[in-house]
Amino acid sequence: MSVLIRAARRPDDNAQILGVVDAAFADDTRDAGEELAIVRRTWDTCAAAWLVELVADESGAVVAHALAAPGRLDGTACAVAGVAPVCVAPSHQGRGIGTALMEAIVAEAHARRWPLLVLLGDPAFYGRVGFSAAGPLGIHYAPVGPDSPHFLARPLGSATAPGHGEFTYCWEPL
Repeated sequence: MSVLIRAARRPDDNAQILGVVDAAFADDTRDAGEELAIVRRTWDTCAAAWLVELVADESGAVVAHALAAPGRLDGTACAVAGVAPVCVAPSHQGRGIGTALMEAIVAEAHARRWPLLVLLGDPAFYGRVGFSAAGPLGIHYAPVGPDSPHFLARPLGSATAPGHGEFTYCWEPL
């Protein structure tokens, strides 16, 4: 079976997305409440025209999901886009689907002329798709501190980041 990366726009996508997020982030030690809340708050607070929401679809079933939207630097709206969350159903992990999904997010961000993508994640995984520590770019995420190796950035093309400072996702309160 092949997997199709597509925009999340079908009527039953939201329910399937929430199912994948839950399956990917919950285990015997924790539930996926935080990640589920991020997805729901993004849907509720970020204008749909500004979202990039992609899924990996296998025979009509959503097996992976990624979401990106412009956030804020030092409280001011900007074109720096935060990616969160990215997930692949456990039964589909290790097949390159997460990498393909991230490559599609990067391509769409290029098409929108966003200067920079940021995310909180594993440097080993996201380094494979061009992400590195955001701190040297002068952008940090308060919950993890200014020098966290897990707050990552991916400059896009020759675009210049629209400033420095503390990044907040679109779904976070001002």
